[in-house]
Amino acid sequence: MSQTSNEENKKPVDKFTDGRVHVSIWENSGVKGAFRTATFQLRYKDQHDEWQTGHSFGASDLKHLENAAREARTRIDNWNKANKADLAPQSAA
Repeated sequence: MSQTSNEENKKPVDKFTDGRVHVSIWENSGVKGAFRTATFQLRYKDQHDEWQTGHSFGASDLKHLENAAREARTRIDNWNKANKADLAPQSAA
């Protein structure tokens, strides 16, 4: 009998695609608080017309990977900025 952890049941907080590149953004907890990371997958249909997932990117997919990585970074940076603004001390007026 396998044991299922909270990590395995966790869902991404954001997902998007660029071409065949699928991106998931995850929120994690650390000693300094919450942080986000991105994972990248290549989705394609095999010779039996069934969906498969890969992690190796050919020349035609690298532009999509580059665009996806840039977008993931933008989304994570925007989240970081919004959360720092929420945590900033309020000044007395």
